[in-house]
Amino acid sequence: MKHLKNTLIGILFILFLVIATLSTWIYSQIDSALPQLDGKQTLYGLSASTIVERDSQGIVTIKADNRLDIAIATGFVHAQERFFQMDLLRRNSAGELASLFGDAAIAYDSDIRRHRFRERATRIVSQLSTADLDLLKAYTRGVNQGLKYLKAPPFEYLLLRQAPVEWQEEDTILTVLSMYIDLQYQDGKRERTLGLMHSLLSSEVYAFLNPKGSRWDAAIDGTEFPASPLPKAAWPSASSEGMAALLKHQALDPLIADRIPSPLARKKSALNEEFPGSNNWAIAGNISSTGSAMVANDMHLGIRVPNTWFRASFEYQSVDNTAVKVTGATLPGTPNMIIGSNGHIAWGFTNSYGDWSDVIILETNADKSQYLTPDGYQNFIKRKQIIAVKDQEAVDITVTDTIWGPVIGENAQGDLLAYRWIAHNKAAVNMAIVEFETATNVEQAFAIAARAGLPAQNLMVGDKQGNIGWTIMGPIPQRSANFGEIPTSWANGENKWLGLLPAEAYPKVINPDNSRLWTANSRVIGGDMLSKVGNGGYAIGARSSQIKQNLEAKASFDEKAQILLPIA
Repeated sequence: MKHLKNTLIGILFILFLVIATLSTWIYSQIDSALPQLDGKQTLYGLSASTIVERDSQGIVTIKADNRLDIAIATGFVHAQERFFQMDLLRRNSAGELASLFGDAAIAYDSDIRRHRFRERATRIVSQLSTADLDLLKAYTRGVNQGLKYLKAPPFEYLLLRQAPVEWQEEDTILTVLSMYIDLQYQDGKRERTLGLMHSLLSSEVYAFLNPKGSRWDAAIDGTEFPASPLPKAAWPSASSEGMAALLKHQALDPLIADRIPSPLARKKSALNEEFPGSNNWAIAGNISSTGSAMVANDMHLGIRVPNTWFRASFEYQSVDNTAVKVTGATLPGTPNMIIGSNGHIAWGFTNSYGDWSDVIILETNADKSQYLTPDGYQNFIKRKQIIAVKDQEAVDITVTDTIWGPVIGENAQGDLLAYRWIAHNKAAVNMAIVEFETATNVEQAFAIAARAGLPAQNLMVGDKQGNIGWTIMGPIPQRSANFGEIPTSWANGENKWLGLLPAEAYPKVINPDNSRLWTANSRVIGGDMLSKVGNGGYAIGARSSQIKQNLEAKASFDEKAQILLPIA
């Protein structure tokens, strides 16, 4: 018995040592992956000493002689604190998540690969201006050094049994393209759903379910659209001929399968009103306590750990030796200040939900080997894609392209569908937003907004002189006609994109009579301006209406003014 007792004690002691050793090793790995918060580090590429400071909340201030040194230091800090987040963003848009997570991500990667974003990102990098490319190279240099100087990789790689891969210039482009996927439709889901409804429902039922406006509308230009009247005709039943044919066809298209439940069990939409939305507003100087404009911005996506944004402040000398200090939020993976204030202007965004894509019905020959274009029938373009998969062999897939964009599936009638999306355009991403850091007034900000490459946003901006303004920031497609609500054929050449909307034609509102502006993901404007932006799935105007009412309830404002924020 005594021998057994000693044996058990020995085993327990050995287990304790193993657990203690393993725990110590895990702790040391996690601790070694923490960022460097003090001391000095030599970074290749810096032209002079650069200072990184953190306040009591950990918010970074970077002080440097010039903007390129700021970019290097920003890359260093981002990599030290957020590299895994950055890695996910680039892999998300490149369709390379399976190499981290295994076969669980193959379906998603296969879906994303039709956009060929890594190839497009490489092409965008090759046509950037010298200044933009220098900024991108400086940031990349900083990222890779930040990763190198971590004593251990971020703990997520320990859990995944993977090693981090160095950053490349095109990965910053992929980071922005990942935001396109977050903020716009990558599969034409809304337009395809409306096309499905349009094909099954009477015109008055369709108009009722897809109204142009409601009593909640609170557009900044005062435009109103009446709600659609209640239909008088009977609604189709699940046993009707059209619905029966649709249910029979649903297995051919995952989108239709998602939209027509069986039997009538409902799924939540990824864009319904239960999901969070952003809000912003601006107050002109004539009703502020300082005479300068005021801008408030609540820019958020889903709740994530870590947060999407990374707060920071930059201090440097511009090319004309002007001192620049800009404070706001950056996006890990990019060198830019996304929103903020430079002492002359303050700016922020909400997602615009304009119509930035079109689903195209392809008219094909009998065996669907060719499709009709204004220049006659053409062959589909087949491209092989190789998806690396963790712990197993790579998967080969083939994506199908047209002159307009990738083939994304079929509709209920069995027609092939192609997708034209602004994210495929070479102007989808650039570094123009960096110019906001040195802009001094609303008009300058508007000029930058029309050239900027990012998912089109509601830009809210105010300046020190008291001016306020709204416009769209990001590329806007210019269509030959207003055909973008439901899928259409482009075969005869009548429906097409004419390029990008020129800067002088961008919709904008500056210094309205009521000295107040607001947006909250709902319709912002009407008339000709709305025809340029379109409707890509606006939220109901309840939040906008609340903001408008709260702003109109006060005659003057200061920084401590109580403006009740709507619950998203």
